[in-house]
Amino acid sequence: MRMLSSLMFQPFQIILQKFERRVALLITSVNPYKSHWNIFLRIPRIEKLKQISSAALIGMIVLLVVYLAEIQIPLDNQLILSSVLVTIMLLLYNWDLWRSSTTSKMLARYTIIFASAYFGWKYLYWRATETMPSGYGAVSETAGLILLLAEAYGFIMLMFNHLVNIHPIDHQIPPLPVHDNDCPSVDVFIPTYNEEYEVIIPTLAAAVNLDYPKSRFIVWILDDGGTDKKCHQSDSQKAEAAQKRRSDLEQLANEYGARYLTRAANEHAKAGNINNGLAHSQGDLVAILDCDHIPTRDFLRNTVPFFLDDTKLFLVQTPHNFISQDPIEKNLDMPRGPGENELFYDVMQPGLDFWGTSYFCGSAAVLRAPVLKSLGGIAGQTITEDAETTIDAMRLGYRTLYLNKAMVSGLQPETVTGMIVQRVRWGTGMLQIFLLKNPWLQKGLTVIQKLLYTNLIVYWLFAYSRLALLMAPPAYLIFGVTLCHTTPSQLMVYLAPYLLSSLIVAQHYYRHVRWPFISQVYETLQSIFIAMSMSKVLFRPKSPNFKVTPKGEYLDRHFLSVLSWPFYLLLGVNMLAIVCGINLLQQPGARIDAIMFVLFWAVLDTLFLLAVLGVTHEKPQRRSSARIPLSKSLILEYENGNRIPARTVNISWRGAAVAIDRQYGTIQLGTPLVLDFGDDRYIHCEISALRDAFAGNNLLISVRYKPQSAAEIVTAVAIAYGSSNDLLELTRSRRHSRSIFGSLLLFIRLAMVYGVRHLWHLLSNISIGRYWRSMIQALVREQKRLFFRRNERNELLEPIMALPASSLTNIHSVEPVILDEELVWDKKSGLHEEVMA
Repeated sequence: MRMLSSLMFQPFQIILQKFERRVALLITSVNPYKSHWNIFLRIPRIEKLKQISSAALIGMIVLLVVYLAEIQIPLDNQLILSSVLVTIMLLLYNWDLWRSSTTSKMLARYTIIFASAYFGWKYLYWRATETMPSGYGAVSETAGLILLLAEAYGFIMLMFNHLVNIHPIDHQIPPLPVHDNDCPSVDVFIPTYNEEYEVIIPTLAAAVNLDYPKSRFIVWILDDGGTDKKCHQSDSQKAEAAQKRRSDLEQLANEYGARYLTRAANEHAKAGNINNGLAHSQGDLVAILDCDHIPTRDFLRNTVPFFLDDTKLFLVQTPHNFISQDPIEKNLDMPRGPGENELFYDVMQPGLDFWGTSYFCGSAAVLRAPVLKSLGGIAGQTITEDAETTIDAMRLGYRTLYLNKAMVSGLQPETVTGMIVQRVRWGTGMLQIFLLKNPWLQKGLTVIQKLLYTNLIVYWLFAYSRLALLMAPPAYLIFGVTLCHTTPSQLMVYLAPYLLSSLIVAQHYYRHVRWPFISQVYETLQSIFIAMSMSKVLFRPKSPNFKVTPKGEYLDRHFLSVLSWPFYLLLGVNMLAIVCGINLLQQPGARIDAIMFVLFWAVLDTLFLLAVLGVTHEKPQRRSSARIPLSKSLILEYENGNRIPARTVNISWRGAAVAIDRQYGTIQLGTPLVLDFGDDRYIHCEISALRDAFAGNNLLISVRYKPQSAAEIVTAVAIAYGSSNDLLELTRSRRHSRSIFGSLLLFIRLAMVYGVRHLWHLLSNISIGRYWRSMIQALVREQKRLFFRRNERNELLEPIMALPASSLTNIHSVEPVILDEELVWDKKSGLHEEVMA
């Protein structure tokens, strides 16, 4: 394919190369320092010109698409035209995979945008003008309109994606001043609420060890779990716990050379906590790190320089990089691949940055302190205080910048419940912004900023669209509701090219950060709960309260999540629809083509629901710190002075797996060691697990750190998480694309294996009445707490169907899983397993 495309496009390549050389000569004539090309292109006027020209080009494409799509041509001719355009998209997609020329990539991108927009608008125009079920009754007409709106939503989001991804920006990092006193002073805030100390310690240890002039930054622990109100509450047990937390965190801050700060009461949640710290700080800049976001040593060195020459710069945001798996990856045993958040941080934010609309994400960011204070601090009118604060700054003319360089190591929510709490907060918070601080009513924002902030809000409406699409097959197959009046030939001409072009676009933009069909699993899981919460916010915009996302949880058993119950209902309805559809095929005069199409749709939805049930079958999680695959040279030093060369296989701030040569003899569990990483970096440890054979002549041992001081903990954290280059390599190692067909096979396997396993465990315990009584009781209690009770702090939902270990079959792990304080190996390896209490 690449050879064919090379031959076809060789004449165009020559023309493009000549054009690029002319542009380069033109810019060099304006600015003779070629190395300053990127700086020249970032001059505000040049940026504005690029934005205006891109917007104008997109506008022309839209107008041309609308005009061409509404031209009626015979179906046969339309099929030929669609086939040609899809073929061109495939050729350009393959051409773009290996072309490095910026101009050629942009030509391919604009052509793909035009073709996909044409297919989308052509399909919607046809659906709206020729397929609506008029004359089939009010129910069918209403249902048909709802389905059309759901499909229109998908097209709108497709066009927003084109707009966002037209020119992603990658910034070059300027240098810091040579003299320390010329560097801006920075206050590093670590807000905490109810997190465990073992979540806070590595972030604190990394923050005090930042590679920045020591006299120019101060680290603060902002504690909302030990406020005066909590320490003097009427419940003596809770008051004692708050007092102890306050004392322990204050002692911890002193031990690491940081400052501790609390307040009278935790009003306005995280925003109020940060604003309290802001009132006590005197720095030029403020760096904000969630307490589970461990920064690399160069975090300030890479972010602060952007503020030196741009007085209107308010924010430098960096990606949220996660080193632990989210519940979907963990519970489905997904192969190592890109995390769900990487699409936003690696693709969407750089695209938003081109339009001057990248925004504060609550952590891993540096903000200009005087500007933040002039705004009254972090905004608190909504529960997405970060995006709200960005809008407040932008409407005053301040700018933001997104630096696409991973420099924090964070934790994902460990349970489905924790993940849903987080996503519900994001979705309802963005809807609050639209209702309480509508971007279109904010003076000072540009039209494109208003449009793209609307996109960020509209995105969360996927919950309603997903539910409408889930209910469409049952409506037709069970109740006989006509949703669309069409024929197979029309679907082939209009729907098929639209779906194919959408898949090509998704692969074109997101192939390294998102696998096809996996996004739909995430959306299906979240849709019901987000839709319920957003419906409540529509009527009571000020009702949501900030809820802390649980992190660092310890799960010691398998259980079925309380959030499974809606998917039992949806799965049952879809299965009934399939049975009814098969029965309809036997009826005389049945529309076989229509029934088969909807049956295929119902089967696909059933697979999505099975995959979601696989996710809600929670697995044990006995770690408090994630191990990352990282190879580092070291020396093992025994008490008798013997020194053995070794190399880490994976590592965390609390332990590591180390490979040594077998020739050094037998090693006993519990043997004390000292790890020498060079440059006076030593860590005391002991052997906690070992493997008889690993990679030929090597022996693999697991060591548990036994640090003798805070300095050793700082060293351990710096070795595991301190290098941004290590994070870059880890990110690259998990970013690999999958073909559409390969992703489909993976999705089907995950759904069938883990969804069926969930149902098997459910049915195997169906006779035990106490599980069902506890499920119903917990369902009523926790759903009421989660969605309808106000002014109550969120707590992790208790597992409501904890299954006995004896009733569970062992779940096969595809790869070795290294857990802190334990070592669990793939069953095929036959490795010794040791689990510490």
